[in-house]
Amino acid sequence: MGDLESPDPFVRSLAAIGLCVQSPAHAEPALPELLRTIDSAHVGLEREAARVLIHVGPLHVPQLLATLVVEELMSDDRRGAIKNALLAAGPAAVTPIVKCMRGPGRFLVGDLGDVLLRIGAPAVPDIVGMLVEEPDVRLKNFAAFLLGQMGPVARSALPALKGATSSTDADLVRAASAAIARVQPGHGRPGGR
Repeated sequence: MGDLESPDPFVRSLAAIGLCVQSPAHAEPALPELLRTIDSAHVGLEREAARVLIHVGPLHVPQLLATLVVEELMSDDRRGAIKNALLAAGPAAVTPIVKCMRGPGRFLVGDLGDVLLRIGAPAVPDIVGMLVEEPDVRLKNFAAFLLGQMGPVARSALPALKGATSSTDADLVRAASAAIARVQPGHGRPGGR
């Protein structure tokens, strides 16, 4: 812990990596340094820091989401490492991700939606919740889009998508209809069900 305050960036990076490996549950103080290390080419530990972030990410989903929200401008390497760490958290990250999308992370829907798509079927119920409950029609549209991108794995979303086709918002009707066509191939075609 003391080495996280070292004036030497290499020592700080090693301390962050070591703390995360030795005590992942208590690694929160090391996360900022670990993220700086991912962007620090002169230290030479970028890949190791990104790998370790995936290791501790499942235990620190709220902190990772907060970092994405607060640090709007970050490198592609850092953003990718955070997304991979959220993905490593799997289904446990879904509800916090959707909550972030519906709150302070509205501007991150593309990045967070990508993580949800990669998590797959376990994300469907929370995305359906966003489609049904979200007052912001743009997020409803995005939820319909995500469900469509998931294809047949999102079959349980069909009732909500069909309900969205009766919306007064023409864009939502289009998005829900397109999603239904991808979730239920053959829907609406002759011979389809």
